[in-house]
Amino acid sequence: MSLHIPWRAAVWRPLRQRPGATALAILGVALGVALGLAVALINLQAVQDFAGGLRRLAGEADLVLQAPGKGFSEDWYRRLATAQGVQVAAPQLRVYGEIRVDGAWQSFPVWGIAPFASIRLGQPLVPTQLAHPEALFDPHSIVLSPAAAKQFHLRVGETMTLRAAGVTRSFRVIGLLPVDPPQGAVGVADIASAQWLWGRIGWLNRVDLRLAPGVDPTGFQCQWQDRLPPGSSLETPQQQGAVAARASRAYRANLLVLSLVALFTGAFLIYATLALGVVRQRRSLAVLRVLGLRRREILASVLAQGLALGLPGIALGIPLGNLAAATALARLGGDLGAGYFSASHLALRGHPLLWLAFAGAGIAAALLGAGLPAWQASRTTVVRALGQGSEEDEAGQKLLPGLILLILAALSAAIPPLGGIPYGAYLAIAILLFATLFLIGPLARLLGRILPVPEGALGRLAFLQMRGTPGRVAHSLSAIVVAFSLVVAMAIMVGSFRDSVADWLVDILRADLYLQAGSGPGARISGERVAAICSDSVVRQCSPMRRLQVNLLPGHPPVELLARGLDTADPGRELQILRAIPAAQVGPPPAWISEILAGISHWRLGEIVHIPVDGRAHAVRIVGIYRDYAYQQGAISIPIEVYRRWTGDDSANGLALWLRPGISVVNAQAQLIQRFPELRQWQLETPRAIRAESLRIFDRSFAATYALEAVAIVIGLLGVANGFGAQILLRQREFALFRTIGLRRRDVVGLLLRESLLLSSFGVALGGALGFAISLLLIDLVNPQSFHWHMGFHPPWSNLLLVAAALMLASVVTMLLSARKALSSALTVVRDE
Repeated sequence: MSLHIPWRAAVWRPLRQRPGATALAILGVALGVALGLAVALINLQAVQDFAGGLRRLAGEADLVLQAPGKGFSEDWYRRLATAQGVQVAAPQLRVYGEIRVDGAWQSFPVWGIAPFASIRLGQPLVPTQLAHPEALFDPHSIVLSPAAAKQFHLRVGETMTLRAAGVTRSFRVIGLLPVDPPQGAVGVADIASAQWLWGRIGWLNRVDLRLAPGVDPTGFQCQWQDRLPPGSSLETPQQQGAVAARASRAYRANLLVLSLVALFTGAFLIYATLALGVVRQRRSLAVLRVLGLRRREILASVLAQGLALGLPGIALGIPLGNLAAATALARLGGDLGAGYFSASHLALRGHPLLWLAFAGAGIAAALLGAGLPAWQASRTTVVRALGQGSEEDEAGQKLLPGLILLILAALSAAIPPLGGIPYGAYLAIAILLFATLFLIGPLARLLGRILPVPEGALGRLAFLQMRGTPGRVAHSLSAIVVAFSLVVAMAIMVGSFRDSVADWLVDILRADLYLQAGSGPGARISGERVAAICSDSVVRQCSPMRRLQVNLLPGHPPVELLARGLDTADPGRELQILRAIPAAQVGPPPAWISEILAGISHWRLGEIVHIPVDGRAHAVRIVGIYRDYAYQQGAISIPIEVYRRWTGDDSANGLALWLRPGISVVNAQAQLIQRFPELRQWQLETPRAIRAESLRIFDRSFAATYALEAVAIVIGLLGVANGFGAQILLRQREFALFRTIGLRRRDVVGLLLRESLLLSSFGVALGGALGFAISLLLIDLVNPQSFHWHMGFHPPWSNLLLVAAALMLASVVTMLLSARKALSSALTVVRDE
């Protein structure tokens, strides 16, 4: 015989009996879906807009020849333009000027183009409102992207001041580009003007090619690839977009995983809600079993309760996530702080497949949270369920699954990354969180056996309550432990990274003053001025640095080449050396690579590699690996004497200055500015100011992670309210019995106060320990496998203590507020019994 229970009775009525817990679980799922969807939408929109912008910018070009840094000789343009199979060739020279914003010079990209060639390729680089493209030929004319005009508050016909190759010049804005390029704020000028004003006559760094009909781009690439100048690449616009997407893939994947933390915690909120609900319904379910309800129907009814919590959360979370993504894209653009994409304002487009994916993720989270309570409800025997305290019968039997999961987590952590994504580490973290469900109860029982029983009556009752009901403890604390552990893990990871960056800055910024010509790669100090500053009477020692980008690895963004005043016998004065071998006196000159570049390239110490500079490949020997957090795509450092020997370029982008004894930094700054007035337009900073600015940039880059931490804290507080509130409602008979045998109302309140402090302390301690374990996985596996850098272990104790105190305070307040309702209904409960 089978008894069919109406949906309203089996699903909605149990949830309606606890409206507060039901609302909190729905809110947890909604926050999880909204946060994950918002991050995914922003990432997808940024990648699609960037790749689409590159394709639009290329117009009808089939292939693009480009090289970073100085570029290549314009002879290559003539060779390609007259090559068989090429229909149109459009040369470009992309340089950097500087514009003064709020008293500081800011880097500003300027693209020199051949207007008629760009028009033939259909590139949106010439304003449609220009009657004659030759208006660009005026060397003092410039076209701005709409983003640049908005950012710098400029209109057509107005004059803007730019510093070109160190010389301040005025340009008249003659028009606006039809659309913003992926790079956002840029200016466009005639290519001959750019070559002349920036001192780059005879040089290019990009040529767009449209091939003749019937010519295969792949075949043309293969034909020319080995004949091109060193350091250049010949790619399709689609391949260029793929390179940019690969460069940011690890960052986007990590941010998405962190955003899904909220959804994962929402699943545990559902678990806590339904687990305590099943305990409360255990006798009713047993009666239904006696009346003929089958196990699978009980299983289905609890799973349906999970869906009833998840579906409203999904319905609320998807529009909330779209709203958050649209707001972020409109205000911040596609850049979430890491600098991979332009911060230009974007409009959110519809992504139905992504909406469906997160709806599915929300349903999966709901079923995941309901799965264990449903299985337990369907497996409990009728006789056991009708007995008092039956929810604790299985508490001591859950240790083995937890231990098995811990072993699986350790095995998963050993899985190597795939495509630069640490899937094994992510899986290990998820398994650790699931293991917590099975370990809270046994650990509570173990703690009750180890710790001494308090002397006072109320303290003794509170302690025995925790020791005697580990099942209820596990149900009440699961969401709290998981949320707090994830907050701890993220806080430790970010805090450790920040402190490691701060320590690295202290280690490498050893000079008294640092002079930078500007923020852009085109800002340089002439060789004559370098010599004059370094020989000034206040300067004891001077170390110049020249910086440019080079293509070292196929399919990878350009790497930073840093020519420094390095002492080959003691490079640790300038670099934080991790591993090194002695530099050879003969053979190729020495080079040191950052640990990021070492992880990407897999180059080994002693290996000879070639660096493309000025159109020629120069051999160097890798003699050291150093720590560097400044260049996310990697860096390679060489002695500046070697660079000057290769290029004859004695200019520098910056100088590190050590002062003579007895000269204060303030006096030295004043004297240098007085003797070299151009320093007023440059950046002459102390190490302390550079560290402060660098950490400010770090905090801005991790703003999204800080937001994720805040959401995890909010969900943790929801978990506190859910778990402790449900436990109070579950124990109304117990409180009624206390009142009938003579305990005063304040005695029961005192008992609950002690219980809340005891349970929240246990939850915070267990969540903290779990968070520490997860943080080790993040620091030792996720970051090195994703970004190829390492960091120290520096927990932010003050922040962790504040969050722990907030959770404990929330638990006490929730327990006391719930107790008021429970105690007021004590006589009603006794009458009903």
